[in-house]
Amino acid sequence: MQNNDYLAVDIMPKKTRFNRFFYPHKIKERYKKFKGLCYLYNWIDTDMHLVETQPQRYRSFKCGNDPIKTLFFGPMAIGFTLSLLFVISCVVATYSDEPYQWWVPLLTFSWNLFFLNVLPVTFRFTSKKIIYFDRLKQTVGFTFNIPDCEQRDELGNCCFSWDEIVCRLDIASTRPGVLSYFPSISHIDLEKYPKTKMLGTVADNGETPAYCYLYWESNVRFMDLTKPLPDVPEYEEHRHLDPRTAEFDIQNNRPVGFWLDFSFSQQQEIWRKLKDEAYDFDWLKGKPNEEITKPWLHFKGEAERIEKLTWKYKAKRLALQLFMGIP
Repeated sequence: MQNNDYLAVDIMPKKTRFNRFFYPHKIKERYKKFKGLCYLYNWIDTDMHLVETQPQRYRSFKCGNDPIKTLFFGPMAIGFTLSLLFVISCVVATYSDEPYQWWVPLLTFSWNLFFLNVLPVTFRFTSKKIIYFDRLKQTVGFTFNIPDCEQRDELGNCCFSWDEIVCRLDIASTRPGVLSYFPSISHIDLEKYPKTKMLGTVADNGETPAYCYLYWESNVRFMDLTKPLPDVPEYEEHRHLDPRTAEFDIQNNRPVGFWLDFSFSQQQEIWRKLKDEAYDFDWLKGKPNEEITKPWLHFKGEAERIEKLTWKYKAKRLALQLFMGIP
């Protein structure tokens, strides 16, 4: 049963108690082998912001009011609407003697293919509003302007000391009679630096604050220089680039590429199990869990479940591209 003491908390502590930092993560190299009809697919990753190319040092999040999200979800929604219209037109044509309106599929597929290949261009040339945690320098930076900010990092962006950054538990009514919880990261002096506020993205069940704590704890753990990076799929491809982590993995006799044998679906199963545990965990008074430093003793990868480049996978990928404009 959840503990109502959650409601007494405003600023969440910089502590790790649940000590389960797992989140499903797709190994990108597997998905670059088949680009389908998105001929500029590689542009999406080749021109990432510097902080996105060094996940062993930076943990970055796109801000909720980033215009790049509108550029992505807006045209995609239009494409989905056109596809729905296309399906309806096919059903109507089956029971009608009227000539089929061929402009519907023509417009649908033309729009989605156009957006599909324009999207990588927008990713390449549109500036991103990002907040990022610098594990090495122990600062939190912003790629956009923060009025009255005086400190700058080596990238020339506004930044604040990690000690000045907090996460508040925000509560809002999403529908009549229902309250939802959101983690809100900002400078501790929000009145002076209101532009630093960023709402974090948590699990779809916003009716419990547990996932807000889970989200914040993962950032607190990332910024803890006294420990190696958590042994989770998110850092699998970059663990060797963090000196503290690389040294620990050698001493810990860690299997090389351990998480590479886990399919995305298997990772989701682990994530769902941990989410259930997080829901029941007493985040304020409960005894802290011992961190899992040897996941190979708890989980076993099922490499045969990893999605292969079969005709089914390619057909599904092509369908998403043609009907929704998703790369």
